[in-house]
Amino acid sequence: MANETTTTTLNDLTHAGLIEPYLIAALSENPGIWRTAKEFNIINKSTNAALIPSETSWWGAAADAGAGVDTEFDGTEGTDLGNTAVSTGGVTCTAAEYGVSVEVTDNVGEDSIDGIDFIARIEQRMLHVLGLAMEDDFLALFASLSNTIGTTTVDLTIANMLQGQQDLRTRGANIDSMVHVLDNAQAADIEGALTATNAAAAIYAQAADRILHWDPGADAGMGVSGGQRTISTFKGNPVLSTGMTDTANAGADVVGAAYAPTSAYNDNTGHTTFGMCWKRLPRFETDRHAKGRVTDLVMTCRAGFVELLDGSGSNYTSDA
Repeated sequence: MANETTTTTLNDLTHAGLIEPYLIAALSENPGIWRTAKEFNIINKSTNAALIPSETSWWGAAADAGAGVDTEFDGTEGTDLGNTAVSTGGVTCTAAEYGVSVEVTDNVGEDSIDGIDFIARIEQRMLHVLGLAMEDDFLALFASLSNTIGTTTVDLTIANMLQGQQDLRTRGANIDSMVHVLDNAQAADIEGALTATNAAAAIYAQAADRILHWDPGADAGMGVSGGQRTISTFKGNPVLSTGMTDTANAGADVVGAAYAPTSAYNDNTGHTTFGMCWKRLPRFETDRHAKGRVTDLVMTCRAGFVELLDGSGSNYTSDA
């Protein structure tokens, strides 16, 4: 049949498609684990670094069987006490700058559809990107923890996570909370171990459950859990999973950590593991270029991360 009237013949009256006021978001990691660091504010201070003093023990160490105090502080009648030298150390948190810039032509704003605030969407994503960049620098600190749990090229185990909690206690950490941050591969190792069928699980399931108290979250770490991938709690402490941890041993391993996050109690005892300093909070600015008919959208911030107390954290190094 010939001479049909179609969308081709009426292309001036019909649309090939209609843009909906809805934007499909790109998949991404969820930054926010960096918020477990204690914050220091050096905004409007004439420096780019925060100096945080640290106490040096003059009474031995935890779990040393009393070796540091067994005779050192014994007194003898009629004899002067000897002097004990007290000293301090310190750590320095230096702020780095993060920034992202997007140049948008006037045509984009003039020709985009109603229902999507394009500029606001870019601003949101800029903040998200800065959070990812900060997250990457924060997670890189895990490898600096001198206490390592796990074995290279071997999967992370439940026993490793138990040790992560036990070691903080035996090293003397005075904290009211701790957190396990695992690489996605490590999280898969643990969830696989917990669901493996074996005689111990069949016979001692209830006892193990009371000891381990693995309590998965309702969203399995895929929802809005405080900006973090909280997949479960382990013995009452949150377990976070991320795909942004560093690798080690030429990429054969990944590095997670067990440590003391910031809290009112942990900060008060001075046993929070990591710290951060703010020099400039995230700032969004625009710069109009009339000659080019474009607008620069710029967001920057200045922040830094540092390990405060090595002994209140351990890194998990295991097979990637």
